[in-house]
Amino acid sequence: MIKRKPIIIAILFFLVIVIGLTTMFFTKNSTMTSKELPVQQLERSNINKGVIGKYISSNHEYWNNALCWGRSEKFSFAAFQNQYDKYKQNLTEIINGVDNPDLKADFLQAQELLESANEKKDVKYLIRVHRIFHDLDVKYNGYATSDYFGVTQYGKKH
Repeated sequence: MIKRKPIIIAILFFLVIVIGLTTMFFTKNSTMTSKELPVQQLERSNINKGVIGKYISSNHEYWNNALCWGRSEKFSFAAFQNQYDKYKQNLTEIINGVDNPDLKADFLQAQELLESANEKKDVKYLIRVHRIFHDLDVKYNGYATSDYFGVTQYGKKH
């Protein structure tokens, strides 16, 4: 029994270190990803189903990291505004490259909400943008989750 005690203590010490390092790694990465908007190099002529799916997915992931799990209270509009024009230009390229009218309507709604958020510096508009990308990720990309907000036109018909 006496010989097991140092081994158990060593194992517990090791687990504490691994858990601590893992937590630091994920906290650092989620902080970094939430500061920069997912700006991509998009050209209207190259926008296809795969590009749209990737755009939806990366935006959903960004807004998850930026707003969910209590982060919306600490959202930085300064960081948002640094890349807002490029982000808005990306969304415009997507809108211009989408043929599906329901999907286009959802992206236009997201664009209006982003403009309101930028003008009013109010995170509630960004939460609604997140919900659009969340629902599109579920319906367009088949993202597996039990959460669904039901806020997209595309989701109602597809």
